Parts: sequence; C-alpha cells; structure tokens
Amino acid sequence: MPPRRSIIALIALSLSLTAARPARAAQPEELLPRAALEKLYAAEIPKYDPASFDKLYAAHQLLEKYFVADANEDRKTLVKSLDASGVDAATLGRMCHIRLGWPALAPGVAHVKEDIPPHHVQYFLGLPKDYDRTKSWPLVIRLPAVNVLITDPAKPPTADEVVRLYSDWMNDELTRHPDAVVIMPRLNLDEFYGPSVKGMNTVIQAMHDVAGKVNIDPARVYMVGHGMAGHAVWNLALHYTTYFAAINPLAGAASGDWQRVRLLNLRNILPVVWADTTDKIINSNQSGAIVSVLKNFKYDVVFEQTRNMGHVPTPDMVEKCYVTLRGRTRELYPKQVNLRSTRPDPTFNRIDWLQVYQPLTPGAEKHLTLRKGTGQIIVNENTHSVQAALTGPQKIEAKTDNIASLRFYLNDQMMDLTQPVVIIINGKGRFEGIVKPSIDEMLRDQLFIGRGWRYFTAAVDIDLVPPRASTTQPSNPSSGSSNSSTGAASGGVSATPADAPDKKFFFTIDEGKTIFTDLASTRPPFTHEGKPAYQAHIFSIDNGKTKFIGYLSKYSAVAGESLVRRPGEIHWAPASSASGAEITNVRGPEATGARAATEIFPQ
Repeated sequence: MPPRRSIIALIALSLSLTAARPARAAQPEELLPRAALEKLYAAEIPKYDPASFDKLYAAHQLLEKYFVADANEDRKTLVKSLDASGVDAATLGRMCHIRLGWPALAPGVAHVKEDIPPHHVQYFLGLPKDYDRTKSWPLVIRLPAVNVLITDPAKPPTADEVVRLYSDWMNDELTRHPDAVVIMPRLNLDEFYGPSVKGMNTVIQAMHDVAGKVNIDPARVYMVGHGMAGHAVWNLALHYTTYFAAINPLAGAASGDWQRVRLLNLRNILPVVWADTTDKIINSNQSGAIVSVLKNFKYDVVFEQTRNMGHVPTPDMVEKCYVTLRGRTRELYPKQVNLRSTRPDPTFNRIDWLQVYQPLTPGAEKHLTLRKGTGQIIVNENTHSVQAALTGPQKIEAKTDNIASLRFYLNDQMMDLTQPVVIIINGKGRFEGIVKPSIDEMLRDQLFIGRGWRYFTAAVDIDLVPPRASTTQPSNPSSGSSNSSTGAASGGVSATPADAPDKKFFFTIDEGKTIFTDLASTRPPFTHEGKPAYQAHIFSIDNGKTKFIGYLSKYSAVAGESLVRRPGEIHWAPASSASGAEITNVRGPEATGARAATEIFPQ
C-alpha cells in the first residue's frame, strides 16, 4: 500500500479519525480492545471459540502488517508466517473485513482528505448517532449533482461555502435516515464522477477508504444520484458491479454502446429507476429503454415512471425509491454471475467470483474521446461474455462467447473445497479435481478487489484457446472392470500399443513412485490396494534404455474425455485443451537437449 497522508477537517460534532497510515509494516496506533474484538470475531467467524482468541489475534496482527507492507518480499514473508499460524485461509479471509485500527468514532459529519498515490480521495462522511464499530452498518453513497453545487456558473462557491453545502446535505441525510453510514464524494469539476477512470475513482476510492475507518456491511452498499449524478450511478454500477446491492439513478441514463453492452452484468444488483415523462432535460425513454433490456433478461428492476414532476422528483418519490433501495441485501457469493464487456482492462472484467483475462478475438482497439474528463475510454471491437452458475454442490457450469482465458474464484461458502470441483464450459468438462485453498491467493485477491469486501481462498484458471498439435495423446481405454495385477515397469519402444486383445498399460497409485500393469480395457481411475489408480504414461528418448513418467491420466464421465496432469500436481486438465496439450507434449530433460520423447508400453 502506498504511503498515506491524511488531513481531517471537523465540520459538525466532534469526530476522531485515525492519522496517516504508515507506509511500512506496522500495527495501528490504537488497537481494538479485546471485548470489542471478541464481538467482531463472533459475528464474522462461524463457531468462534473464545479459547482461540490469542491465536487469531496473533494472525490478525500479521494481516494488518500485510496490508500496509510496501514490498512484495515483505508480503511473502508475512504469508509464510500466516501459513505457520495454524489459522486456515477461510478464517483469515473473514478476518480481513475487521480492522484492528477501527477507531471509536463519535456521531456527526467529517470532511476526509486522503492522499493515496496516485489517487487524491476527498469525501464527506456521516455517522449516525448510535454508531457502534462492533456492528456492521449499511453504506449509502450519495452523489450530489453539479447543478445543486453550482447554481451560478459565474459565481462558483468558495471552499467554505462548499463545506457548508455538503455539511447541510449530510446532516439532513443523517436526520432522515439515522440507520446508515453515508458518504458524499467531493465532486471533481474537471472529471465529475466519470466515466473517466480518474472520475470514477473519486467514488470508488472513497468507498474503499471509508471501509478502513468504519465497519461497513459489504452486503448493504447503495448508491444514489440525480441527473448528471444519475448517469454516474449507472456507469459506476456497470463497471464496479461487485460492490453494490442496489442503485437509484434518478433521471439518469447510460447512452454509450460501451456502457449498454454491460447491462447483462447487473444480474445481482437491484436498479431502482425513476424517470418522468415530462422531463425536458433527460428524456424518460432513456431510462425506459434500459429497464426494458433488464426485464428482457428477467432481472429484478423497479421502475417508478411518473408524469408532471418534470426533471426533479418530489421528496415523497425520493423517499419511496430510497426505502425500496434499502430493502435489498446483496448475496455476497451469488449462484449465478453474468459478465459482458468490450473493455480490455481486467478491473472491468471482474464480477464477484468470475474474472475474464483475455477475449479470443478482441478485434481492433478503439479509443473514445471523452467530452469531460481526462484520458480515453478504450474498448475492443468485439464483445466477450460469460454466463456462469453454481449448478450443484461441487459444480460450475458456464456458457462463454469469445473467451480465451478466465478464472473462477472459490471459497468455503460456495462449495466444499475438500471434495473435487467440476467445471463445465459450453457443455464440455474443462476441470475436475481438488482445488487447494491458499492464503497467498486469498490475500493477493484482497489487494485487487479491496480489503474485506469478499474473500476467495482458491482459484481455477481455464484456458479455452484451441490446443496446439501435440506429439503424444493419452490413451483412452474403453470401459471395463478392474482386474489388476502387480508388475514391474518394463517394455520396448512403441509409439502406440499393440492391438492384441490382451494389451496392457502402465498404472500407478503413488504418483509414479511404483508402477504396475493392467489390461488396457481397465478404465482409470479404479481402486488398487485401497487407493485410486491412474494411468502412468511412460516415455523414453533413447529407445527404452532409460524411462521416465511424463504424465498421469484418468477418464472423466463429466468431461467425456481423458483428463491429464503431471505427477505431484493437483489440477487435472482436459486432454483436448491447450493446457492438456502442453502436458501431453512430453520432452526429455533439459540436460539431454529436451528432445521429443516417445511413449512406451508394456510388452
């Protein structure tokens, strides 16, 4: 994390906020007392045992150091310590949400300024009168529109007037809705709230920053904006979909093709949309068209369409939309996730537990000029999309279009990671095997999506690029019963096995340490000496004088083909995939010139 320098200006009522966070690994200056931390552990960790407090607390201190470490080497050292802590990755993932340095804040309003290079974060924070840091609170992000901030372009407000305006808005909000934390990002008149990346970060970075100061419930984050700010609400939800439970664009629109192509992404967000048919500034048909698309997807959407209100909704309508908005709680690990995009940036190709890395054919790259804000909108000519669902206790099924590579993130709340996971893409098995939880994987993803919003302890990468030609392919024995017999690995050189009815293959139950033979009609995996047996593919580069095991294979009824992996590895890959082709393209050791190897079979 970059160095942070904080400037906090008090506006109403006393409010104590933490000072600048150190750039180097260090504990927060004031730590949560044990009683408060016990409450937080009990809320976050299933079956929390107070007897484990000391062990958890020691691991928690390591987590705090990890998130303020500057160097990758420091983080690697801390991960090793966490691996040795005796606390599993899932528990650590849940603990990431809790900050040991959450201060005991008094209610009221504060102006927060944070320098988090390359971002300058500035927002107004409002805390309800009964705020308690041991309780998770909903977060409402309100985006003030430029027309309410600047009523006369010839006389823009002074800095003090801006503070008074925001202060009045925040105090009014806390009075009307005293059960939620609220922030208002300071409007950047050069960038607005986007669609430039810098403009969007005025909102997103404020959201990340407040979670470091206040106990925010990740399942109850909401965003509201009117007019120009309503446009921003649509755009932010379309690009940072993971974070929001519901949005309330009032007289807003998403008119760009590069925005509207992303409407498929809103499956797990509730849009509460208001538009008036007599609005002379924003045509209500723009909101209506978006709502129609979402309804065609059979997504949840609420459309409050009125007449004769004009461009500004009445207070009663604003409150009605707010109540509907707040009634939604987001499923943190939803059963289905959809993503469609033309953006090449990985940040905009991540939703919940799904990450697209590369489209198969992106087409020409286009640079769209912004009417307001710095930089450009970069899009690919061709659209890519994924619709993925958890269709069984251990199964993910996905339909993809124009996808070369993608990743599925997993955790213990989605499935049992001690059991094999099956991933089927476009009707074909692409992965079947155990996915090992990793503290390092979990923490690196925390750095990507932001600390504490979600946690994923494991990941599976899938390569959908058509495979290169391979010099060898795994045998695919026909179905048959097991009739195993032990024997030493021996045999002459042969590119393919004999066609005799008693032909045999090599098999192993211990990753190739010992080898036995059995009939080729015996389909692996089967049980041998109480253990699963896989086919062992034996190779040679010197006509059988020396032999080595190239890879293992087994047949998968789910995939409908052989799965392969190297000895000692965990993940199985379909033989027809690019990863499978790489595994089965066996070559000799580097010391021998890495010559192409020939598979041999029992004589």
